[in-house]
Amino acid sequence: MRTTPRWSGPAVSRRGGRLLGRVREDLRAAWPALALRWHRWHNDGAAAVRTQAHLIRFTPRYRESLAAYEELDALIARYGGAGLELALHPHRPDKCVFFVGYSRSGHSLVGSLLDAHPDIAVAHELHALKHFAAGRPFDAVARAMQYNAQIFQRLGRQYSGYDYHVPGQHQGHLRYPVIIGDKKGNGTARLLLRHPKLIDLLERDLPVPYVFVHVLRNPYDNITTKAIRTGRDLGAAAQRYFSNAELIAALKQRIPQRIVDVYLDDLIAEPKSCLETLMDRLGVEADAGHVRDCASILFKEPSRTRERLRWPRALVQEVDVQLARYPFLERFAGGFGAAH
Repeated sequence: MRTTPRWSGPAVSRRGGRLLGRVREDLRAAWPALALRWHRWHNDGAAAVRTQAHLIRFTPRYRESLAAYEELDALIARYGGAGLELALHPHRPDKCVFFVGYSRSGHSLVGSLLDAHPDIAVAHELHALKHFAAGRPFDAVARAMQYNAQIFQRLGRQYSGYDYHVPGQHQGHLRYPVIIGDKKGNGTARLLLRHPKLIDLLERDLPVPYVFVHVLRNPYDNITTKAIRTGRDLGAAAQRYFSNAELIAALKQRIPQRIVDVYLDDLIAEPKSCLETLMDRLGVEADAGHVRDCASILFKEPSRTRERLRWPRALVQEVDVQLARYPFLERFAGGFGAAH
């Protein structure tokens, strides 16, 4: 039995787009990489530290490379923090959080709100699960998560046209590492789809408890944004969405206590109760100032991206049927024209 709708549409070649993206990334990284060599050659340690941090912040290839963080660690040990105040907490965190779900669904927002808590550090797209799958030590990945969270605070939390800075809170400044985490929702889902036995690895080898945070936005907006940004047609974007949803359903069957749902519309409508519930599920104490300041940066309502493309009526009907199959998505069935 098929678990996703049999949609077809014009085949869109994305190989050229991915290649072009890699070329652009290499070009963007070329000058900082050359500058880093220059600074190291001339023993300009402070500039070398800042350049390495810049590469991690703005270049995905460096951001996902543990070697980049190990190099940063070595530079800091030799030259100091170059005014960036990059310093690791010596204690191992009590819990690890992964994000899992669908791209363009609000993971960056929720990750930034969590990172603003004094006892939580959430990295931005380090792709931590990939490193655990490769057998890298937990402590090495946790160090990289801390550096990543600090760098995103020092060098700017703007991403995809939004600023995720929470004024007056602890982004990039960890009081005590109760929770360490990484925001890579769609990447984590796709990795688990390819390698479902990674759950066995986490259950067996991760030295601390772990939780998956699952952020949900109205799927019609989610699918539309994916189609616009990737060049896929709506049917192909929907099919990819529901393959991730099938993974989430399987995880909820196997490890229900480790999946925490966060609905973006609930977060916007009732930020205080939603954040307090999230903190309770994660096992950290809710801080009144943190909750208040996080609520202050939320937009008034989710973006209705679904209105930017023409949805065929038959496709809307097929998506509604699929949404009704999943308890965590059924609230959105019939929701194409809904307010949220």
